[in-house]
Amino acid sequence: MTAADNEAIVRRIFDAFARKDGFALRGLFADDAVWRVPGDSVMAGTFEGRDAIFAFLGRLPKETGGTYTSRLIDVLASDERAAALYRASGERGGAQLDLDQLLLFTFRDGLVQTVLALPTDLAAFETFWA
Repeated sequence: MTAADNEAIVRRIFDAFARKDGFALRGLFADDAVWRVPGDSVMAGTFEGRDAIFAFLGRLPKETGGTYTSRLIDVLASDERAAALYRASGERGGAQLDLDQLLLFTFRDGLVQTVLALPTDLAAFETFWA
């Protein structure tokens, strides 16, 4: 895969999430993909396998009453990796989330293999998801 291919995959993921089209994500992740979120909050953890990742992503709107959004700002990609900078926002239990986050992707055979989520303000992220 080329850098352009990997960038296109990342953009398709954000587009599908924005359209609430979970089925569009199916062909983008490897069956054994892993998504990691740091911290100790209800959204932190290691989600192993495509189904676990989709369940995790499905919790975002549920935990925020449908207010969670992720606005893609930029993508930097190579032939094996990509980094996506985005703005996450939402409301949960009277608390507001509005911060930049970074997703680091690795790819294998044209599919997402790993994702590491890195909030730019871990304390604010943890407080929101506490």
